[in-house]
Amino acid sequence: MHSTLYNVNKSLPLERTIFKYSSPADIPIEYQALLLPDAGVYFRQDAECDMLSQHLLLGPFSVWLHDVLAKDNILIRSYTPVPVFTLQFMFEDSLAVPKAGYTLDERECSGFYLFPGQLHRIPMAAEKKVFSFHINIQPVVLAELVKKYPQLDVMMHGVHPRVSTRINSRPYHVNGVCDKLIQQVMTCKYGGQAGLHFRQRCVTDILLNFANQHADALQPFVYTSMLNADSYHNLFNYLSDHPHKDHSLPYLAYMYNIPLEEIDHGFRQHFAISIGEYVNMVKMMMVWHLVVEGRSKMEDIVKVTGFKGVEEMRGRLEEWYGWDVFLK
Repeated sequence: MHSTLYNVNKSLPLERTIFKYSSPADIPIEYQALLLPDAGVYFRQDAECDMLSQHLLLGPFSVWLHDVLAKDNILIRSYTPVPVFTLQFMFEDSLAVPKAGYTLDERECSGFYLFPGQLHRIPMAAEKKVFSFHINIQPVVLAELVKKYPQLDVMMHGVHPRVSTRINSRPYHVNGVCDKLIQQVMTCKYGGQAGLHFRQRCVTDILLNFANQHADALQPFVYTSMLNADSYHNLFNYLSDHPHKDHSLPYLAYMYNIPLEEIDHGFRQHFAISIGEYVNMVKMMMVWHLVVEGRSKMEDIVKVTGFKGVEEMRGRLEEWYGWDVFLK
C-alpha cells in the first residue's frame, strides 16, 4: 500500500563537482538498453523508487539524463552544488512544483538559473515514470559562448547571480527540431571524439533553438501560420526525410500551398529556425553519419550531397562540428 503523504525524500543532484560513477555492469538488465556510449552512470534502486542518471561532458556542456520511476509517493529534492544555467526537457509525464507555482509539463522545456544551496522540492506520485533531459552551463562558460553565439545573451537577461530563477515565464513546447536533436544525442552510438563532437553540436543547436524561442516569445503568432500548421509540419517532415536535396523557397511554397512571402517566417514560428538553417543542419548530420560509418565512398557522398569536392565537404564538416572527422 502506498503512502498518502509525500514524505519519502529522494535526493536528485542536478549537477556534481565530484564524479564517482557506477559501473555499467552493475545496472539492472531492464535499464541496460538505455545506457549511452561514454556516459557516466549513477543508479539507485530501493522500495520507493528507481533512479538512473546518465552524464555526458560535451565541451562546454554538462548534459544529464534522468529516468525516475516512483514505486511510492516520493518527494524529489533536487539541487546543484554550483551555479548553473540549465535547460530542462520533460518527457513521458508531467510534475507539478507546488511551492514554485508551476508545472514541468510533458514535452515542454523550461530554462532556469540555479544557485547552489537551494533545494527544489517536487512531489511525484506512485507508479509515475518521468524522463528529463538537462543541459547545464556554468555562468562563466555561457558568457564565453555568447561571444560566439550572441543570440544566447537573452538567457542571461534579468538574472541575479545569487538567486535561482526561471528564465522563461512560460514553458516552451518541445518542437520538432529540439525533439530530433535530443533523439540524435540519445541514439548516437559513436564513442570517442566522433561521438563527443557530434553530440556537442546537437546540444549547441538545442541551445540556439531555445534562445530563438525565447527571443520570439513576445511576438504574436501569425494567424496564417496557425492556419497552415499541418502544412508546416508536413514541410518539416519532408525536409527531415530529404536532407540530401537543395530546396528553393518558391518550390517549397508551391509544393505545400503556403504563400511565398510567409513560408520562412511561418516555419520559424513553428520550429524556431529558418528553413535554410534547418536544411543545412540535417544535411550536415547526414554527411557526418555517412563519413563516420565509412560504408560509402567519399566521392559518392560528395555527388549525393552537392559539394564541389571531398576537401570542401571535409572543411564544412570541420567548421560545423569543430573536429576533422577524417582523422578518426
